Amino acid sequence: MAEVHKNGAKRTIKVPGFLNEKLEDAKERFTKLEESAEKSVKELIAKGKASRKDLEALLVKVSKDDRVTGFRGRLEKLQKTGAVRAEELRDRAESFRAEALDRIVELQGKAVKFLGVATHEQIEELHRELDRLAKRFEKREKARPAKKAAKKGEV
Repeated sequence: MAEVHKNGAKRTIKVPGFLNEKLEDAKERFTKLEESAEKSVKELIAKGKASRKDLEALLVKVSKDDRVTGFRGRLEKLQKTGAVRAEELRDRAESFRAEALDRIVELQGKAVKFLGVATHEQIEELHRELDRLAKRFEKREKARPAKKAAKKGEV
């Protein structure tokens, strides 16, 4: 005969009799698996706690060791001297950069002078002079058109 079982959704399912025995066996195996998993988790937790205690003991032992404290002192000293040296090197590099930049500007000036190329200042001065002459020329041109018109009438 078929038996009635409730599933997780509060519905009833009719299970044939020949499957009922297999369901009971599966439930038993599932229960044993759960118990075994729970036991394994508890053992792992216990081993983790023991390992943690061992690690803490080892850290205490290492921190009390003179070699480690001496090594720490040497590392701190190296860090301080390294910072001082880095600052010195940074200052030297900055002064070298400034000096190199001055030399480059000086060499650029010498190259421009040797090649006969106008400097920026000279180009600006020529530009101002050309503007001044262009304005003067425009003033003269404005005055001349009246004379040109009279000459065209004569031709």
